[in-house]
Amino acid sequence: MRSSLQGIRPVRCAIYARKSAKQGLDEDVNSLAVQHDICSAYIKSQRHRGWTEAPETYEDGGFSGGNLSRPGLTRLLGAVEQGLVDVIVIYKLDRLTRSLSDFTRLIDLFDQHEVTFVSVTQSFDTQDSLGRLVLNILLTFAQFEREMLSDRICDKAHALRRAGHWIGGAAPYGYDLVDRRLVVNELEAAKIREIHHLYLELGSSNRVTLRMAAEGMRSKQWIGRAGRTCGGFPVTRTLIYGILARPAYIGEFHVDGEVIPALHEPIIDRETWEAVRQLKESRKLKLPPLTADTNLLLGFLFDDLGRQMVIWPGTRECTLTSRRYYVSTSNHRLTRSGTRALRATAADLEDLIRAVICAFYRDREEVSTAVHKLGYRDGNTDKLIDGGTGAARYLETCDRHKLRRAWEALIERIEISRERVRIILRCEQVRALLAWSGKGSFRYGPNIDAKHHHIHVLESEAFTVRAERRFRLPIDTTAVPGTPKRSLVNLMALARRAQALVYEDRCLTFEQVAQRLHCREPMVMRALRLNYLAPDIIAAIVDGRQPADLTRRKLLNTSIPMDWVQQRVLLGFPPQTDPGRKEERY
Repeated sequence: MRSSLQGIRPVRCAIYARKSAKQGLDEDVNSLAVQHDICSAYIKSQRHRGWTEAPETYEDGGFSGGNLSRPGLTRLLGAVEQGLVDVIVIYKLDRLTRSLSDFTRLIDLFDQHEVTFVSVTQSFDTQDSLGRLVLNILLTFAQFEREMLSDRICDKAHALRRAGHWIGGAAPYGYDLVDRRLVVNELEAAKIREIHHLYLELGSSNRVTLRMAAEGMRSKQWIGRAGRTCGGFPVTRTLIYGILARPAYIGEFHVDGEVIPALHEPIIDRETWEAVRQLKESRKLKLPPLTADTNLLLGFLFDDLGRQMVIWPGTRECTLTSRRYYVSTSNHRLTRSGTRALRATAADLEDLIRAVICAFYRDREEVSTAVHKLGYRDGNTDKLIDGGTGAARYLETCDRHKLRRAWEALIERIEISRERVRIILRCEQVRALLAWSGKGSFRYGPNIDAKHHHIHVLESEAFTVRAERRFRLPIDTTAVPGTPKRSLVNLMALARRAQALVYEDRCLTFEQVAQRLHCREPMVMRALRLNYLAPDIIAAIVDGRQPADLTRRKLLNTSIPMDWVQQRVLLGFPPQTDPGRKEERY
């Protein structure tokens, strides 16, 4: 800031005030008002330097200084970026922030826009190195104070929890919160008892949910601190299962793995609780053994999106002979975008992988290609390649334990999608199995720990995975119908009638079909291809949601491919998105 005795340039000063707690904000004289008055008086005392107070006030009441997510501070930073502020005046440094990393970012922003700030109660100058050192020391202590306060609050809450008090959040269903203590709500408590007895009677939380939904049960409703009504949603299976699993209903809390007696009155007797717990345990899916010998592909099986696939059971009593599935692991980014997990039947996929690798070893040309990728050739190479049949025979007849050891050496990675399986083999180990003497079991060969492998890729077109338990047509049932084009609808109806005639009598010629439909033969030939359009395209035409440039002539003259994705591109439809698309969980 430049100033002179002859001409003083006006310096625009913005006042920022913050208060962490919401208590007292509705009073006429509160902490924010006191901070503002002190800062305003300081600005007036600097009037000889050209300081003037900005008309807009930037305040944050009830916001922590541990982060920058504050509406008043956001508006202030916006004014700084627009060049409307020269100096920021604060009562105390920790009113601006209590985080050292956030303070560093703010300093960089202020320096970028040539803005300084002044703390009324702390004297320092940010223009020299000593002033910045003082700033960093003050911010370090401010952050330490905030973290110590947080630790004390957590310790107190933990101690109260261990003493049996209800800590944090709204009261659970069946209780009301009165003076920070849980008091039984008799109407809701009756529902709690009914849910537990129904579960013992029906043996299924889903059936209990349907019964409670039919009775009009809704989740607990309460008034939040902001005065808004919270809860009151229709009953869900998650709510019912949470009620059946909450130990608070028998007057207990589970803290750090210990059972702590609670101070509130229980709703469920212990005999009912134990019966429900035993029934739930008996209905849990039993995870299959996670050993590699049982699940041969664990560790190197991935889907086409890079998610590792793990084993999951299909029955409650899971054994090696029961239905096992490889399922994609969760990925939060893909889950948010609506990408479903893939699953594949474990036994079928393992048999397919074994068959593909054995077929590879029986194909001399493929084996020769993999071996020659190693970059050397000697007199024994052809003899080694001829041993592929013996290697295939070993992989076909060995037990699961030996097969797993062989696959750990041979397979670098397996990727599966809806249409194909890709197996990546290590060429060094392909050659090692060919040169193996046949004694014992084949294990890791030389160079298995090398950072860079020569690889050979096997691909097999096979539909081994499903994206959901139930199949569905790719039709958006939530789309709003438009105005159908009569010419396009009639054309689709003609295609259906022509197809029906062909199904009735396979000996009919195109000319005979055209005569029965009272149209020309080329029209029938072109219309029959329209029966292979994607279901969502047909539904869009019938509903009148087709692209504006899709005409009868374009539909007849376009060469219809069998791939639905290519059909949408050629006819001008947007990429298909499944309205029920969500990640499947098992």
